[in-house]
Order: sequence, then C-alpha cells, then structure tokens
Amino acid sequence: MHRSNHRGQPYLYSTNVIPGPSAKANDRKLIGISEWNYDIPIVFKLLLSGNPKTCPSSIWDNPEEIALIGDYASGVKNLEGFLSKVALPSAQDLIAESIDFLNKPDNQNQYFVLECGEIFDMSEIPLLEQNLALLEQIRNLQPEAEQALQSLVPPPVVPPKPVGFFSKLLGRAPESQTPAQDPMKPIYALGLGNWSNILYFDFTNA
Repeated sequence: MHRSNHRGQPYLYSTNVIPGPSAKANDRKLIGISEWNYDIPIVFKLLLSGNPKTCPSSIWDNPEEIALIGDYASGVKNLEGFLSKVALPSAQDLIAESIDFLNKPDNQNQYFVLECGEIFDMSEIPLLEQNLALLEQIRNLQPEAEQALQSLVPPPVVPPKPVGFFSKLLGRAPESQTPAQDPMKPIYALGLGNWSNILYFDFTNA
C-alpha cells in the first residue's frame, strides 16, 4: 500500500509472518486488532512489549523499518498483568472484553504488528527516528504503565462551599462546581473498548 493520508491513527494487527519483501509469498495473514485516534495508547505498547523489534511497514511504501513487531503471546500476558492491577469495578467489563477478544483463536498469531506511520507523519522528525524512539519507550514501559494506573485513581472530592447568610438572604445560588469528569474517560484512554477485525487499512483479502 502507498503512503496514507493524514488520519492520525496507529493500527494494530496480528500476523503469522514478519513483514518484509517475502512475507506475501509465505502466506502472510494480517488480522485487524484495533486502531486509535491521534495517540498510541498504553494498551498498544503493552501488546508490543514481547521482544519488540522494528520491521518494514505493510501500509507505507518506505524502505526503512518504520513499523514494530512483537511476540503475540508475551504481549497478551504483559497486558493481562497490567490490567490485573486495575481494580475499578467500572473497568471490569472492558477488561473482560479485551481479554476475550485477544484470546479468540481467529485473532491469535505469532506476532503483533504496530503501524504508527500516520502518527509519525504529523511531526517533522524522520519516521525511522520516531519509530526507534517508540521502540525504546516500549522496552522501558514501567514508568508509563505506573503513570497510567495512577491516572485511574479518582481525585479527592471537594465538598461544595456552604451558602453564607447574606447569600441566602439575597437569594444567590451557590457557586457552580467544576463539572465532574466522566469516570470512564481515563479507562477508555488506556486503549480499551475499540477492538475490531476491520480497520481502515484492511488486509483480509490481500
């Protein structure tokens, strides 16, 4: 496939063959797993964290290795370890959905492939340089994983200010409080809830 337009999405696939010039000749399969908007979520990085390496892109016509590949089984195991630390009751359905999807035999392959060319292309930094930086980040995910877990801890509830005597007398309404954040937003931001075999770049019949 040729250079994509600027949709700003990373694409996650599973595959049975390492992408490269001879991949198609080896009965390659590329199964859609997920895509995201304008970010590379921690879930994608965890799934790539099983012995990650650079590899050629299957989407972009680029001679450099601007995609990443990692071991499927190890990536799922690493994700399960991370999700086991998420205790929020509201997250459990999304977690169960994720594990079920990733453990479906039709989705399982030897490798995960992460295509971030569209994200990289939004910057002036060379694509290969960004891919190598992402690879290094995935190899040292612990700080980011801890930060992601911390983001799920709800902020302390600030009680509303009591209405003063003169405010009551004058009929003033109490000061409006800052609207509460959607409690599901940080959970979805991990990269959950968007699993699909049909991605924008679909290789089903390729």
